[in-house]
Amino acid sequence: MTRTCSWCSKEFDISKRSGQPDRGMIPPLCAACSELMVFQMGVPLQTFIDRLPAPIFVVNDNVEVQAANTLGLKLLNKESRAVLKKLGGIVFECAYARLPEGCGKTVHCSGCAIRRAVYQTFESGKSLSDVPATIHHSGQGEPQDIALLISTEKMGDVILLKVEKASAPVTQS
Repeated sequence: MTRTCSWCSKEFDISKRSGQPDRGMIPPLCAACSELMVFQMGVPLQTFIDRLPAPIFVVNDNVEVQAANTLGLKLLNKESRAVLKKLGGIVFECAYARLPEGCGKTVHCSGCAIRRAVYQTFESGKSLSDVPATIHHSGQGEPQDIALLISTEKMGDVILLKVEKASAPVTQS
């Protein structure tokens, strides 16, 4: 019997999931994502998130990055020291984060879909999937908008922020 993993959205054969029978588990998780339970029993966070098949950023309640998996670092073309303990706007190079008020404190930040999704998941405990977000990316030259689809999952006192999809910067013509 096939199911769709509630975290990574991939289909998997429930009978082949680590030899565990289907006990009506809601939501269903594939073998990789079910390691969340193993993580809670002592697997290092980095090991767990590196096994997930998408860019993942672990953030606290202030959207400060606590960890990032290999795919997340590759997406941003950064090393871990460039993202750890940094606010999300700095990590994703949001042009508004560089304003004098700083990341999370500008008038633009109140409308930030990433920040709102993280806060909502912290408050409600409910996961969000495929939330559209736009980063006004500072990059090189003029800022450009990058469209993202993100998902959030609460895990203890942190949020797993998953980048489902990222567009190339929109060029101005």
